[in-house]
Amino acid sequence: MLRRAMPHALAALVATVAVALTAPAARALSAMEMVQQAVRVTERVEDYTADVSVAVDAPNLQIPRRTAKVYYKRPDKVQVESSGLTVLPRDALLLGNLAEHLEEYATAQFAGSGRIGDRRVRCVKLSPIEASDGSGRVLVWIDAERYLLLRSEIWRGQKRMLRVSFEHTLVDGRHWMPSRIVTELAAGALGGRDEGGTIELGFSGYRVNTGLSDSIFEESD
Repeated sequence: MLRRAMPHALAALVATVAVALTAPAARALSAMEMVQQAVRVTERVEDYTADVSVAVDAPNLQIPRRTAKVYYKRPDKVQVESSGLTVLPRDALLLGNLAEHLEEYATAQFAGSGRIGDRRVRCVKLSPIEASDGSGRVLVWIDAERYLLLRSEIWRGQKRMLRVSFEHTLVDGRHWMPSRIVTELAAGALGGRDEGGTIELGFSGYRVNTGLSDSIFEESD
């Protein structure tokens, strides 16, 4: 009985292997789909609270290192508590603000691949539909496995106006949150005669998705 059953079992096994070998591979994401997936990752964070240390290095801007408490609520509410003047790039606090970039830059194409640190990344160029000369564009580097934004650059013609670099830490075992963000501003990036500079943010003490009240973000009289 066993000998008669073995040919049938072997045939079933061969059929299973054949199906596995001929099954189509999963379709790779397009450039736009990859950016949209990165946006969906940020949308898992409904709100967060964090302590932020701020260091500014700019020739004409003397601001000592400060600390602040930051409150964020999706999609774009931010409240900062600090004892003095603090420079905080808004896009950095909005987890890169990819959703808004997609509204302004409606076309996407792959511009290359490589590594940032030990992470494999894809670079995507976002361009506005009405600008065919490439004069205005945003480049984003996205982690190919985690779909985290690791770097973004804003360009005007041949000049890079802004670069933002992200490092992440895992919070509560499920949320990859920025642990360090470095923003590099080119000379004249703010529309004046500024000489550019660097703003470095360090994040700690995260509390994520605690249900922050809208009242936190209301301006006081």
